[in-house]
Amino acid sequence: MRMILVDDEYLALSRLNKLLLEREDCEVIGSFLAAEEAMDHIERHQPEIVFMDVHMPGMNGIQATERIHEVSPGTEVIFTTAYNEHALTAYGLEVLDYIMKPVTRDRLGKTMKMYQRRTMPASPNSVEEPSMLIRCMGMLQLQLHPNEAPIHLKFRTTKIRELFAYLLHHRNKSIKRDSLLELLWPELDEKRGISNLHSGIHRLRSMMNEFMGENKISIRYQQFGYILETGDFRIDAEEWESRLNQLSVLSSSTVAEHRKVSDQYEGRYFGEDDYAWAELERQRLHTLWLNHAMQLAQYYIGMGLDTEALTVYHRIQQFDPILEEVGLSLMKTYDRLGNKDPVVTQYNQLAAALRQEAGINPGLEVELWYQQWKKSNL
Repeated sequence: MRMILVDDEYLALSRLNKLLLEREDCEVIGSFLAAEEAMDHIERHQPEIVFMDVHMPGMNGIQATERIHEVSPGTEVIFTTAYNEHALTAYGLEVLDYIMKPVTRDRLGKTMKMYQRRTMPASPNSVEEPSMLIRCMGMLQLQLHPNEAPIHLKFRTTKIRELFAYLLHHRNKSIKRDSLLELLWPELDEKRGISNLHSGIHRLRSMMNEFMGENKISIRYQQFGYILETGDFRIDAEEWESRLNQLSVLSSSTVAEHRKVSDQYEGRYFGEDDYAWAELERQRLHTLWLNHAMQLAQYYIGMGLDTEALTVYHRIQQFDPILEEVGLSLMKTYDRLGNKDPVVTQYNQLAAALRQEAGINPGLEVELWYQQWKKSNL
């Protein structure tokens, strides 16, 4: 492993260099007392590891690490510091480890093992575990295994929850830091906002490692922004839309599969949180489901399967209680089945929902049909 060392304290630099030279797997290809001097060397040689002091005059370790991520993205950075390790974690930068000075042989050994675990290729004989599923339709949940119940993700603050949701929404794409600051902390000055963002990123990484396993999902710093990489994780919204698009034409031989996909729609996209930035995607996915569910219900009606149609219409009504087309279809279906009381119930329920949600009465088509039905049946 080729390494570059950066520390403004000559004695600390010499000690670390000596410890690394004792190891057969380490090759120090440069030592620098200032980060500015090290940048060209790092960009030219693309080392595997840079040991970086945090507090230095001029370009400090935090600024230098941001620059390294740009010019040498494959390089791992290890902070060395005389300050409390926990204070540094709030910066939220993607670094391999933090080592407190003075660096000891044992502590350095642990860091090197951490690097080896991260870079070790998977064994070809290893059994592949089922990929985990992130649920964002309805409630934000994590399903670690297909046979296990999903876990309701709990975050320390609502801001950290929204940060995760927003990065997940833009998964595998770099989101600029300024965009995140404007979304989450518009009321704060830049310095305080950046501090909150770094702290939130660090807490997300810790939480993901705790619930999902180390390095299963990552948030990387990239060109003054962050990118959430899902890796092998599956996203329920993606999978559901893919299954919907793969459906064959609705027929007697495919209706069971159509019904299964319709029932797999478990709620609006990030519906529990109702984020404004997710509204377009929320409406798009819901419209796809609604159009398909209406098509399915109408197919059941055409086949004389009124009971199955009722089930689909009632599910639509749970999500969209003021859809007059659905309310009228329910009334007509119950009428065909000879059930009078549910017809009245459906009319009253629709009228109440329209008054409460929109301040209007049922439309002319609904009103004319219901009044005519009343004369004939009540």
